Amino acid sequence: MKNQRTRKALIYDEAGFSRVCSAILEISGCAADVMGEHLDAPQRLNNSDVGVFITSYPYGAFMLDEVRKRSIPAIVLIDNLDERFIDMLQTYDNLYYMIKPLDYDKFKVLVRQLLNGFPVSREDFSII
Repeated sequence: MKNQRTRKALIYDEAGFSRVCSAILEISGCAADVMGEHLDAPQRLNNSDVGVFITSYPYGAFMLDEVRKRSIPAIVLIDNLDERFIDMLQTYDNLYYMIKPLDYDKFKVLVRQLLNGFPVSREDFSII
């Protein structure tokens, strides 16, 4: 049975990766939307259809406070862990990170679980 309201992944990243990420998610049956500029971020984040926010670090780090205020789960794609990111991770209950290069199968599973409101253990998806 399909939800009345389709929740989607909102992607904020460099243009090339945003398109690739969106295509991968849509092919796997997840609705995705790409946010081109951060100027409309508050309006986009206030949309009740946003089920997960996806960005890379440090590219979209400035957006994470806005995402946290709205209790939207976030997936951060990162090249390597640094002390600043680890500190941020400790203050955000709903933040998941995946180290690049991504395991796209696990990425799709995580996005699907978050979009559907299923409980997700950060330990299952944090260090990949």
